[in-house]
Amino acid sequence: MKVNRKKALQIMEDQGIDAQIISTRTGLYPRSVKWILDNGDASEEAVERIADCLGVPAGEILAPEPLGVNENVIEFLKDQERATVTFSQGRYKTVIERLAERFPDECQVVARNKDGSLLTHVPTEWVKIRPNKAISDELKANLVERLRGNNKNTAECADEND
Repeated sequence: MKVNRKKALQIMEDQGIDAQIISTRTGLYPRSVKWILDNGDASEEAVERIADCLGVPAGEILAPEPLGVNENVIEFLKDQERATVTFSQGRYKTVIERLAERFPDECQVVARNKDGSLLTHVPTEWVKIRPNKAISDELKANLVERLRGNNKNTAECADEND
C-alpha cells in the first residue's frame, strides 16, 4: 500500500506526534516507521496501526494507486525455470528494480508499461507463499518490553505524551 506521506506528516504535526512516538505506540520498529514516512510504502497492517495511532481511518492516510491500476500477477508453468511477474504497486516495483540491479542474470525488467506497471522475469524458485508467523500475545508483550528496555528514552517519551 502507498501512504500519502504529506497527509500523514500533516496529521502528525497537527497532533504533535513524531515518528518515535508512532513507533512506540504501534510496536513498529523505528526504522520501519522512518521507511514508511520517507518512501510511503507500507503493509496493510502497518497502515492500520499508524492510522489507529493517529486516530484516523486508514483510508485517510492512503495514497490512491496511479491510474487506478492495482493488479499484480505472477505466472509460470510447471517445471519452468522462469516466472513472469507484473507489479503495479510501488513497493513491489521498488523491490523488483533493486533485485534486477543486484542480480541482472536472474531478474530482468522486460517492460515498463504505460499504466505504470512493471513486467519482469525472475527464477520460479523466488516465488514463495509463506503465511505470517503466529505470535502469541505473551510473546508480543515480551518483545515490546525488551524493546522498551533497550530504548528507555523512547519509553519515557511515550509516557510523557500519554
